[in-house]
Parts: sequence; structure tokens; C-alpha cells
Amino acid sequence: MKQGCSPSTQEDQKKVRSSQGISDERMTHHNETNATASNEILENLSMSNNAQESSSNAETASNPSLPVESSTTMPEINQLLPEQGDEPENIDNIGCVLKLYSGDEFVIRGVFGKGLASTVYSVEHQSRFKYAAKLFVERDPAIPTFHELVALHQIAIVPHVNLLLLHLAGVLINPLPGFSGEVFITEECGPSIRDIMKSARLATNETHYPSFCLENVRQIGCQIGRAMAHLERLKIYYLDLKTDHVVFLKPNNRYRLQRNRIQSTIYMEDIRVKVIDFGCSKSHEEPGEEKEYRLVQPTPLRSPEVFMGLPYNETSDVWSMGCLLGQMFTGYYIFYPTSGTTEQEKIQSQFECTFNRLSELLPMKMIQESQRGGHCTLNYNFYTQRRAFNRDHLLNIIRKDADRPVYELLEFMLRWDPSRRPSFDYVLYHKFFRNI
Repeated sequence: MKQGCSPSTQEDQKKVRSSQGISDERMTHHNETNATASNEILENLSMSNNAQESSSNAETASNPSLPVESSTTMPEINQLLPEQGDEPENIDNIGCVLKLYSGDEFVIRGVFGKGLASTVYSVEHQSRFKYAAKLFVERDPAIPTFHELVALHQIAIVPHVNLLLLHLAGVLINPLPGFSGEVFITEECGPSIRDIMKSARLATNETHYPSFCLENVRQIGCQIGRAMAHLERLKIYYLDLKTDHVVFLKPNNRYRLQRNRIQSTIYMEDIRVKVIDFGCSKSHEEPGEEKEYRLVQPTPLRSPEVFMGLPYNETSDVWSMGCLLGQMFTGYYIFYPTSGTTEQEKIQSQFECTFNRLSELLPMKMIQESQRGGHCTLNYNFYTQRRAFNRDHLLNIIRKDADRPVYELLEFMLRWDPSRRPSFDYVLYHKFFRNI
């Protein structure tokens, strides 16, 4: 864990951990229920910090940074880009003080990101340590933060170097307008994969995103796989894997951009990453509990079973990870709509694009189960119109022979039938990740 992300003295640690000790009228029932649990779990954080630090050091040693060529100009080749994520985006609430019932205070420095249900701010504790504070908008109680808190608690008990660590779950005395009083304080990280790709595209002034070099895809992908395998062991579905939710550990991360007429390539200086944001996560079903259908996952990375109105499962996140690695390697979504104006038409088009890009046929048993389930909106008439070995095939992402391992990995992960899809542990055994 980074030194600047956790209190160094016993007094500071005690103050931060104590923030769960006072309840509030505005807390929902599930927050009151979990307040005591938060205290017990956060007590374990001080004991786990040393183990996390050792694990982080070991990870760094096994994942050396790629060399970066310094330059004082902006050349066409080997362009050194400025530090990313050193300072968060400025916002109207900058300078506001978030006061918790424990007496802890956090000054807002900027914003890391905004979503429909929450905003993540960069904050500074009165002890001068920097954190990220996730505030939740006032919303329907039917959309609880319970599942996210459960996931964060489980990770706090059994931490992993590639998963975001919770420092504090508390209640604000002075919620910002439009927000509830609930707040999650986590370690501060750097820019996301998407941030780096956006910055690189602006630097090249091109219409498409640059891609990551093959070695970066291997190193970063292996860390994502380890994080997801850890969640799998904790029996947690993540269900929201995308480039926005994989962030680099170093706030002032830098990268080198090799420009090319066809597509520029990103070479990261420090490739240590964490998976963040557990707002869509959910615990695995208990024995005998019926699997439910819920529309989850970002559309471009959504697994076939979810598109087809079937319940998500243990390998749904494997599909999303395959799509994410393909996006890093190509600079674009590997499955996307090619036509349509309405949302349903675009979904239909994307599913047909997926059908045409994969060698494997969509199992008829999945179609039949989908039609019986009552949640599917897809039209399967395209099934008899498959075009074999066409220009849309996934094999076409290969630019040279050295790229073939990427295609082989994606072919291994992107199976229609979730029962034939590998677990994350098996993904990590694939030769693409060998010797990492």
C-alpha cells in the first residue's frame, strides 16, 4: 500500500477507524446494520497493511516498468507524455469540508469521476493524508449500497494488491446538496486505463484511440485476472468490468507514445493496477438459492447470457475481461453495433456482430432456454444467415505473427456457453500470461 494512503501513527489509525462508531437518523436500515461490522473489519486493516505492503513490493519486483525515453520536445516517434492523474479535475465543491460524526474531516481537492449514482472526490484528511471519497446521490432506497459495502468488507478482511482497499465507511454530518450522508473512504489511486487512452488520443490528434503494447496488455491483464480470481474465491460477482474501473496505482503515472500512421501505441512507465468500484457487485447465491436475471455489465463488454435474458454466472466476468483486453490491444471495442438507431436495434446489431466475429456457433440450447425465460428481446432469425470466415472475424485483430497469442487468449475466454468458459484461475494458466 502506498505510504501516502494510510495514517502512519497509531493515533491517526484509531481516529480513522473510529468513524463507524456514531450512527445518524439519515442512515438507512442496512447502514445501521453494517456499522458494527465496519468497525470489526476496519480493525483488521492495520494488521493487513503490512501484508499488503509486502505483496505490493513483490508484485512490483515481478512486473518491471518499461523504459521511457525522455525528451524535451514533442517528436513524432517515442513521444513522452506528461504525467497523468497528478491532480484531479477541478469542480464547484473544491475546498468544501466533509465532516463525519467521528470528528474526521476531509477537504475536497477535486473529483476523480462521476456516475449516475455517485461521485468520487479526491480528499485530504486533517492528518494530511490523501484519499478518495465516494458520495452517493439521494436515490430510490430500492437501489441500495449494501452489496458494494459487503464486497468492500470482504476485501478488507482478505485484501489483494490489485483490488481497491476500504479505509472507512461512515456518515456525514454535512452532506453536499443532492447527496445522502453515506460515504466510503478508500485509498487514492491514479488514472484509469480509459483516462490514459483518452489522453493519448488527444496527444496524437487522431479520431481513434491508440492501443497498448502487447507487453502492457500481458502485464496489466495478468493483474486484472488475479484481482478477479480473488473475487471469485470470495464468491463475489463483479459485473462492471471496463476500462474506467481499472486504475493505475501511481497518481502521477507517465507513458511513452510511439506514433504510427496506422495506429499509435502506448507504453506505460508503471503498469501496477487496481480494480475499483464495486457498485454493481453481488455475492454468489447460497446453496439452493435460485439464480436471478438482472441486466448487468457495460453493453460493449456484456456477456451473451445477459444479452439473452439468462442469469449471469461465475464466468460472466471472464467474458468482460476478454473484451477489455481486446479493447486495450486494438484501441476499440471488439464487439459493437454496426447499425441501428434505437437502443434495441443497437443491441440486436451488437449481438449479431459478436455472432459473426466468433468461430464458435451459438448453442441452440441457449437460444431455447432464452426463449423460454421471458427476459430476452433478441430476434434469432440471423442464426441461419451466418457468414463464414468473413472480414469481421476476430482473427483480423492480428497485425503480425507475434500478435497471435492475443487472439488465442480471446478465443479461449470468449465462449458462448458459460459452462465451457474458463475460470479466472484457468485464464491465468494460459500461455499468454506465462512467466509473469
